[in-house]
Amino acid sequence: MNGNGKSKSSSIEKSRTKILKIQKTLNSLVIGRETSVKLVLLSMIAKENMAIIGPPGTAKSYLIRNLAKLLKASIAMYQFHRHTRDVEVLGPFDVKKFVEEGELIRKLSKLFKADIAYLDEAFKASSAILNALLSALQEHVIYDPLTGSELPVQTKFFIVTSNEVPQEEELQALYDRFPVRDFVHYLDDDSLILRALEARWLNNHSTTPVATWEDIETLSSYAQKIIQSSIKGLGKFIMLYHTSTISFVKSLRTRGILVSDRTIIEKLPKLIAANCALYGLTMDNITNAVIDFLPHLARDASEHEEIKKAIMEELGEVAELHEKLQRSKALAKAGNLSEAIKQLREIIEFDMTKIAKKPWLKKRIEAIISEANIMMRKYSEILQTLKQMSENL
Repeated sequence: MNGNGKSKSSSIEKSRTKILKIQKTLNSLVIGRETSVKLVLLSMIAKENMAIIGPPGTAKSYLIRNLAKLLKASIAMYQFHRHTRDVEVLGPFDVKKFVEEGELIRKLSKLFKADIAYLDEAFKASSAILNALLSALQEHVIYDPLTGSELPVQTKFFIVTSNEVPQEEELQALYDRFPVRDFVHYLDDDSLILRALEARWLNNHSTTPVATWEDIETLSSYAQKIIQSSIKGLGKFIMLYHTSTISFVKSLRTRGILVSDRTIIEKLPKLIAANCALYGLTMDNITNAVIDFLPHLARDASEHEEIKKAIMEELGEVAELHEKLQRSKALAKAGNLSEAIKQLREIIEFDMTKIAKKPWLKKRIEAIISEANIMMRKYSEILQTLKQMSENL
């Protein structure tokens, strides 16, 4: 590898380390929202907009504001309602220019100049504003509803929060521009509520910036290269994606789960490549990512659960092992390393003869077992260190 190649590799690794630090910090601030944190970071890297749907008081705005602080990103927020006027959202007109030159020019609002545009309850906006938002999301330009002039949009990432999924037909085009969706609920686990109380009142977590938007751009460029490249020892990314995803998606369609061509051709590859850019370019990060992402491309919470259920039924043993892997990670985060290791041991000891008649599951299960082995070594070392410290007290 030449010097330039080494420099690029170093830059990617530095950016990855910074963004992973943001993820870790956010997870310590916003308890029980690990999925939301992961999705928002990957959406930014994939250059896809995101929606968080859930009742008031589920830390949606808290997550977004702290993300902006840690990323040292400019953020503009607007809370929409039925009576919101376009001048409030789009920005005022330049009165001086109109008086002096007779030219009607709008000063575009910060909402369309910031790194992150946070649209709270945007689905409640008027038709004129909805049309402006749609063109901003689709073309990165706003067609001024009063003058018809084209106003360039500089915003890099749009995120919308809403208490509910929009039902009106006129809102569907805008909703479609937020393809990554996380459906959140109130915390109902006692241990999570306790951790949330501790995070809020006992811990002093710093939100000092640890990264910049340049780090997001570095990983975005890397993700794009991943899509178009061959992976040493594995083959072309697109072929790996096709092998591990398309037959599975087609099977879901036979179950009545309608996964669109746009989803499998445009959206999923970008998200899976973003996943590899942030967490490492490995086979398991390709083959298992579809399990994580497909439910979050659903239109509503009900479809989200239907897709999860269909995935569980279709993948059978894979889904069961995947759930154990996620459970192990959650247990480890909660400090229960012994139970986490127990879950991992069950994965590692899986009897491969159970899938003799389902050979297409082999690579997926091997990838999960490989990850479980890595985690087992890591957790065992931590547990051993803690035991030694306890004995020395």
